[in-house]
Amino acid sequence: MTETPIEDIVQRLSRRTGYRLVTYREVGLPFWEVPVRCRLLKRKPLGVLDEFTLRCIEAGLNISDDIARFLNLPTEVTDAVMGRLVVKGHISAVPASGAVSVAGDTPRFHYVLSESGKKSCADLAEITPEEQTLRLSFDGLTRKYVRIEKSLRWRPRDLRQHDILEIPAYPVDPPTVGPDDTSEVSIVLQSVTETAKYDLITVMSLDGRREKFFLRAIALIFESADRPDEIQVQFAVDGRISEDHSLAFAKSEGIRKIGITGPLRDSESTVDSLLGEELLQLRADEAEIAAIRRTAESYKNQLAGFEDRVSIATDEQKEPLVDLATEMAGRLDEAEAALKGIPVRVLEVHEHRPLMLDALSSAKERLMIISPWIRAAVVNARFVADLERLISSGVNVDIGYGIGGEGPASEADRAVERKMNDLAKKYETFNFVRLGDTHAKVLIVDHSYAVVTSFNWLSFKGDPNRPFRDERGTMITIRSEVDRLHADYMARLSSVGI
Repeated sequence: MTETPIEDIVQRLSRRTGYRLVTYREVGLPFWEVPVRCRLLKRKPLGVLDEFTLRCIEAGLNISDDIARFLNLPTEVTDAVMGRLVVKGHISAVPASGAVSVAGDTPRFHYVLSESGKKSCADLAEITPEEQTLRLSFDGLTRKYVRIEKSLRWRPRDLRQHDILEIPAYPVDPPTVGPDDTSEVSIVLQSVTETAKYDLITVMSLDGRREKFFLRAIALIFESADRPDEIQVQFAVDGRISEDHSLAFAKSEGIRKIGITGPLRDSESTVDSLLGEELLQLRADEAEIAAIRRTAESYKNQLAGFEDRVSIATDEQKEPLVDLATEMAGRLDEAEAALKGIPVRVLEVHEHRPLMLDALSSAKERLMIISPWIRAAVVNARFVADLERLISSGVNVDIGYGIGGEGPASEADRAVERKMNDLAKKYETFNFVRLGDTHAKVLIVDHSYAVVTSFNWLSFKGDPNRPFRDERGTMITIRSEVDRLHADYMARLSSVGI
């Protein structure tokens, strides 16, 4: 199964009334694997009433009315139970032959255990409590026992290897284990195949080490449209918002703990200063852009629905569905064209990565990327291969990177720099320049468009310790402004040593 791109999930979940999405990040939610010593009772194959009725017949109380009186149940209930036991073959009806009930009545027949019924009684007598150690998952935020598949668990070193931010547990200590957990553990056992046929009598104690692991999720950072200092964090697990995790994170003061405090924008916007006053005045209203995006998204969803229906429709049903799908595709094209036709507009955070990856295959004349950081998580083997394919096709590519105050790079990141330098030596049309002091994040493709943004083009998946900032950008499609920005940065790259 193909994994859904993170940007598709973010786009779908990016609308929140009264808030705007300013950034997102892949994170690991904290869990522990906990060995829990439990006392279990194997679930009996018969219900309680069935078992007691069999026991009565085994003890010689074999007439329906007598069993009803003994169990203090309506005769309609015992008649139904005994009928069910007859159908299952556990008891048989035998002519009464003059037998008299406890009430003095003379019944027409009484019941006896069949061989199957005798075996069931013997089996029921053999069911005794047993002790087992169950390895359960404990959620470090919601503080609940849950079931997490082994294949979905990430170790702390896995997060570090993939530059994924670790969300701290609250409290930080692993869970204690005891009888108070019995009710919650009982619920989890019903979803575990190995224990679904058992009833939990009690949780006894911890039976071994508690191992920490993480579940991958997406943290979506929203900022209030009216109060920039009001921030909300939502967690998406398996493509859906987990309100339980979002609420638990808020209660634990998680926003402060992971460094999301105050407005997400710098006091002096680097993006705005690079654009200049004229372009800022031309930038389309965000509400207008949002309305067009919502319309396009609605058309896209409807089109997907029509295509799904066409795939399973009969030949007779297909023609009208195809016509509807064609009409919807036309409307989608119009909405997307309207969006592209806006000369200066806000670029949402989830639009950046697909745009850059598209640029690696669609640029025809020139491509420029300015990014403070380069991380191996982004500039991976596929990225390098696509970049070389673009360069070898005759496209001029310029990449400027580096910022002062950087910490020591990992070996993987240094290896990426070496690969890029090797490409620069191999191709005259590729310039790879360490600027050393750039805060700018710029993407320029041909004469078509330029994006000035807070989004780190070459490290968006890396550096989990980077600060949370508004990572929306501005896209410009005015050719004269695109060329101006390109010329400005070419001069900057040349001054460093192209």
